[in-house]
Amino acid sequence: MSEPRVELVRPWRGMSPHERQEARRRRLLDAGLEVFGTDGFRAATVSRICREAGLTNRYFYEHFADREACLRAVYDALVTEAQQRLTEAIRSPEAELEERVSAAVDAYVGFSLEDPRRPRVIAVESVGVSPSMEERRRAVRHEIAALFTAEYERDVRAGSAVDRPFGKQALALVGAANELVIDWVLGDRSRTPQELSADIAGVFVPVLRSRRS
Repeated sequence: MSEPRVELVRPWRGMSPHERQEARRRRLLDAGLEVFGTDGFRAATVSRICREAGLTNRYFYEHFADREACLRAVYDALVTEAQQRLTEAIRSPEAELEERVSAAVDAYVGFSLEDPRRPRVIAVESVGVSPSMEERRRAVRHEIAALFTAEYERDVRAGSAVDRPFGKQALALVGAANELVIDWVLGDRSRTPQELSADIAGVFVPVLRSRRS
């Protein structure tokens, strides 16, 4: 009895099948950022995203069930990087809380305004898409508020801030900052990154200073 034949999957242009699949997904995400961040989610089509990526529709559906799933993946990638930058900026061991928060705001605004498509996807095009997308957006706001709350509580433990609940105030401040970003995206592009950072810090810093012990 002969041995069963084993089919070998050979690399193509030095890439394994898995690497090619991941490369296609990256191209689709980049194309999604361009289409959602320029034309908007409601004007986007799967065909338009695929044309931008230089791929056929078959490859789109290899990764995403529909255009909302693609939007969600683009959104998740953006907020993950934004939160990483916020976290790195706010956790300085030496700076005062107000300085740490201002540094975090600068980091977020810098990330957003490096590419105006980013805040459009995060703060505008993801709004009202579906209940599940709204739940995801709500979760992100709570995660960012929790980051600021943890830093505030660190100052409470150090004795430099008043020991009072801060979670809801942090959530309200995150919402206010988001509105300022939306205002920039939808029309007030005259504001420089430095001015937008100052606007947002102007919401956070007075509240934090009022809680100094």
